[in-house]
Amino acid sequence: MKKELKRIDEIVSDLELNSQSQIRELLFNFLKNQLKQSRIKNFIGDYPTFIEPVYLEDDVKIGDDVLLGPNVYIGKNSEIKDYVEISNSIVFDNVIVDENIKMDNCIIGRNSSLNCKNTPIDNCVVVGNVQSKEELYKIMYKFK
Repeated sequence: MKKELKRIDEIVSDLELNSQSQIRELLFNFLKNQLKQSRIKNFIGDYPTFIEPVYLEDDVKIGDDVLLGPNVYIGKNSEIKDYVEISNSIVFDNVIVDENIKMDNCIIGRNSSLNCKNTPIDNCVVVGNVQSKEELYKIMYKFK
């Protein structure tokens, strides 16, 4: 799993986003073939809802009324704020996801911040500090 995560992280971090099919394939293969077991421990928060498989690295902060899963990986030291729903997505280390965001089929690059409250987001890559839906890099595919 770590090898595949590293490859995806390198592509996203270096903004090698000219190959949408490569990103789609990497996300799909990781979620289908690597994310087979859940790891739900060492998080900070009260009673989130998990639909497995969900894999949480250490020190993930989870807000109130959060729904994670299915097929979610969240990297260490990330923060998922209140009323967030995440499915079929990879969230790398040191990420902040703001309140009331519904995310599906996304990759959030390490050290990124998604600060567009009340926004449904799907099929995209987030790198850096995003303040609006228009700032997202759209992948334009559907997860199967």
